[in-house]
Amino acid sequence: MKGFLVGCDIGTGGTKAVVIDLQGNVRGTHYIEYPLITPRPGWAEHHPDTYWDAVVKTIKLSLEKAKINPSQVLGVGMSAMSPACILVDKDLNPLQNSHIWMDRRGTAESMQIKAQIGDDEVFRISANPIDPYYATVKLLWEKNNRPDIYNKAYKMLTAKDYPLMKLTGQPVTDYGNASLIGVAFDIVKKEWNQPMLQELGLDVNKFPEVFPCDEVVGYVTREASALTGLVEGTPVVAGAIDCNAAWVSTGIIHPGNNSITLGTAGVWGVVHEEPSFSRGMISVVHAADSRSKYTTVGALVCAGALIRYFRDTFAQVEMQTAHSLQISPYDIMNLEAEKVPAGSDGLLVLPYFMGERTPIWDPLARGVTFGMSLAHGRGHYIRSYMEGVAYGIKQNMDIVREAGIPIDPMVGMVEGGANSRLWRQIMADVLGVKTAYMKNSLGAPVGDAIVAGVGVGVFPNYQIVNEWVEMSEYHTPDLKNEKIYNGMYELYTSLYPRLKEDFVKLAEITGYK
Repeated sequence: MKGFLVGCDIGTGGTKAVVIDLQGNVRGTHYIEYPLITPRPGWAEHHPDTYWDAVVKTIKLSLEKAKINPSQVLGVGMSAMSPACILVDKDLNPLQNSHIWMDRRGTAESMQIKAQIGDDEVFRISANPIDPYYATVKLLWEKNNRPDIYNKAYKMLTAKDYPLMKLTGQPVTDYGNASLIGVAFDIVKKEWNQPMLQELGLDVNKFPEVFPCDEVVGYVTREASALTGLVEGTPVVAGAIDCNAAWVSTGIIHPGNNSITLGTAGVWGVVHEEPSFSRGMISVVHAADSRSKYTTVGALVCAGALIRYFRDTFAQVEMQTAHSLQISPYDIMNLEAEKVPAGSDGLLVLPYFMGERTPIWDPLARGVTFGMSLAHGRGHYIRSYMEGVAYGIKQNMDIVREAGIPIDPMVGMVEGGANSRLWRQIMADVLGVKTAYMKNSLGAPVGDAIVAGVGVGVFPNYQIVNEWVEMSEYHTPDLKNEKIYNGMYELYTSLYPRLKEDFVKLAEITGYK
């Protein structure tokens, strides 16, 4: 069969689309960057139409670059950073800005759910904790703080669901994103728990209908066709979470397979079939074989976001140099960090710049740079950010390993930060495992296209990806760095418990909760 598939991933900092052929070759791709709206500390938003505009442009330009007839596109798949809370009215117009996974405003609502339902019952149903991260908590914040908007709302959607709705007219979600709407999503039965929602005073009808990730849920409308260049009637599948889509693209589909996605966030996950879950971790339905597989996920709020923060705030020199040399400023920053020894000469970062998810689940936590001296230069700070993220990933991996979930002794790495050879080596050294990197992978959008391919029947199953995956670089742990990283990791895990109450006091003083 001849044809093509389109995948599109809506990220925190930008959106990327791809067109692939049925042999897995990328024929066209385009990326658009956009800013994050942070009106208050702890808040993180986008306008929902930012997603749709980016989807329109990236798909249209990817099709043009691929130089194919759009009538040959057999299916479309989408993913996004998740969760997010977008409320739309009956005319499917947005009622507020999307507050995304990074947004921490729902602290009081988390406490409300803990008091009414309790951690144990929420974990029993959803296999997830109670935290401002989850979209159900965000919806409860809307009800408590903006009841007029809540009452007008017809459906709550995620950052993937909104452009999916604009593309097809269908306000629905998938098993993976529903997992991160969380709280009242029964992850085993894959349905909303109505008694729990009723106890919280939330209307179950405002929650979207849920489908397997690779099920066709709609077709490109005439209006969307005119904007994107896709042919009216092209089938669109329900879609996925970004990290799971990225893992599909690199063959992370079997139990024990695990991978790190270094996008704006730092996300590590391991695949399993048994519905056994690790308390304190994030549990989601996997994009591949979503009717039967799960991923247990450790997720840091900030990973690549730290490097981008340094670039935008402190790296004017690097940006000017990169512009003159016509290279990425990140390449200059990597060169600076490579000159710094393992452990950054005692500079240690807690990467909690926007609170933290696993394993501490503390919306009040904030970033800490520990051990600063006049001897530390720009490269030290860049490297310490990378190392802080690696320590955070290790902490999550250790917890899941202790819970008895099997983890393969090699971890795959994909997405933005994984392009850094230095960061990949730091991960190998800190985690004590071999890392594998797929240089030419475009990550989540390719995974989205594969999910679409299975959904429309051009691929019999997800095994096809194993024929395409070719890891280009491997890194093994450098044993001479093991001693210093073990010592720095021990210090890393001891700092937060000593600072936890101080973060609470800081929030009380500033009023930023």
